[in-house]
This record gives sequence, C-alpha cells and structure tokens, in this order.
Amino acid sequence: MNIETKWLDDFLSLTQTQSFSRSATERHVTQPAFSRRIRALETAVGCELVDRTSVPVQLTAEGRLFQITARNLVAQLDDSIAHLRSLKRRGKSVIDFAVSHTLSMSLFPAFLHSLQGELGGVRTRQLVANVDDSVQALKNGICDFLLAFEDHTLTPDHFRKLDLQTEELIPVCQADDAGQPLFNLDDDRQAVLPYLSYPREIYLGRCVERLLCHLPRSIELRQASESPLADSLKVLAMQGMGVAWVPSFAIREELRQGFLVPCGGSQWRSPLQICLYRCNRPLPEDAEALWQFLHARYSASTPLPASDGFES
Repeated sequence: MNIETKWLDDFLSLTQTQSFSRSATERHVTQPAFSRRIRALETAVGCELVDRTSVPVQLTAEGRLFQITARNLVAQLDDSIAHLRSLKRRGKSVIDFAVSHTLSMSLFPAFLHSLQGELGGVRTRQLVANVDDSVQALKNGICDFLLAFEDHTLTPDHFRKLDLQTEELIPVCQADDAGQPLFNLDDDRQAVLPYLSYPREIYLGRCVERLLCHLPRSIELRQASESPLADSLKVLAMQGMGVAWVPSFAIREELRQGFLVPCGGSQWRSPLQICLYRCNRPLPEDAEALWQFLHARYSASTPLPASDGFES
C-alpha cells in the first residue's frame, strides 16, 4: 500500500467542506487534480470513501471509519515531526517522556507533580502514543524515559527499569438503583453479559484476553463495543452499556462517587505493574540526574501499592 500524506489531508478537507470545489480551492489545486487524488486514495485503501451521488458530498460507511484513522495518522505525523524538529533546539533542560494514552490522562500528571522539588527549572515534554508506539519511541531514542505498563520485551541487555506502582485491571459497570452492579460476573443467573472490549492487538486488550482464557465460571461475554482507549470504555460503562476492564488509577473517583462499581471478585482482576524505562546508553545530564534520584527512591523497595503511590 502506497498512500501519500497529501491525500490524507485532501480527504480530511473534503470531510469538512463536503465539496470537491471548495476543498480544491482550500488545497490550492484544480478540481480535476483534487478529484484524482481522492480517487488515488480510494484505490490505495481498496474501497470507496466518498458518495459522489449525494449533494453535499457524504462519506460512505467505510469513509466514516477511515476518517478516524486519517485524522489520527495526520495528527501523529504532525506531532512526531514537530517533536523531531524540537530535538535540534532542545538544551539539557528538557526531559522527554513517552507515555501511553491510558497513563497520560491521570497517572503521568501525578507522577510529575511528585517530582516538583527535584525538577526545579527543568522542563518536561510528553510524547503521547499507544503502548507499542511509546516503546518504539524509547528504542529509537526519541525520548529519555518511557512510562508504561511492564513490558518484557524491554530486556536488561538494552534497557533499565524501575517498578513504580502496582495497579489492577478491574471489571466495572454501572450500578442499579440499589447500588449493586447492573451486570454481575459472579451471578450464575446472568449467563450472558455485554462486554466493552479493547482491540486484541493493544496491551490492555492482550491483558484482558489472557484473563478471559481462564474464566472463573461459564459465561458468555457478548461484545457490545470496542475502543483502544480505557477512558472511552469507562464512559460507556458509566452509561450502562456493559462490563469494561479499566485500570484502577483511572476510576478511583468514579468508584468513590458510585458512578461505577466493581462487578466481579478478585478472580476477575489482573495486576498491572507501572514502570519507568530508560535505555542503557548515556542520558543528557538533567535526565541522568533525575534517573539517579528515582533509582534511589524506588529501587530499594518493592513497588508501591496504588494507595501509597505517587497519585495525589
């Protein structure tokens, strides 16, 4: 597959203007040239993305799905290019962290807050991506540190690791009027339950799949929706759409306020180890000093449970 990035920008423009002529003007090309580029994109992906019979122009079902992919690809590419260009300008007073989406929303800010006294005037920069892309960023030297779930592919031969905090992947759902789980994994009377899943190819998806390979009881989990983002599944669970496995650090407040309740015992839970990684190669001075401080803080003890961790 050979897709030019300008085709993605063309397509995203068309989704906004719903007009070939207006998008051609916006993209500074003639309308026939713009139409050929959209057709070339469709040929590359193997399906029609645009319904040309409708006025204004509408997307096909495949086009609506591809719109999400195109938007994410363009945004990630723009962010990556901006980050790479900034590397040329950065001095020793910038420390770069790669952080997965799930950890970036609540856990990473708390982690930084716990380091305020040590960072002083040192700036930090966050590269947010999915877990696998964040790992790749560390391997490629794009960042100084990786804050992630434990990854056994990052071996001691090339990487160093600090175990920071232990969390859990917890099944949760909406509560009924009595405060009990709407969907109860331990209730033998509920043989079929709606399931809010992660894609199997991402880290949390693999964790849940391993857990479900050994079900504590006979039950059918019928997929109701899928998302790569834990926060999206959390919201769907709060709306009563089904059971979602969500990291414990992402739902503390929702559990406290009763917006969500655990819907299964400990046998339905899976541990999550939060780690900080670095490469074995030398780091910039400020990053190395931070690593030495964190090494002294964490290496002499077992990982902190969530209640004693760096979350405020």
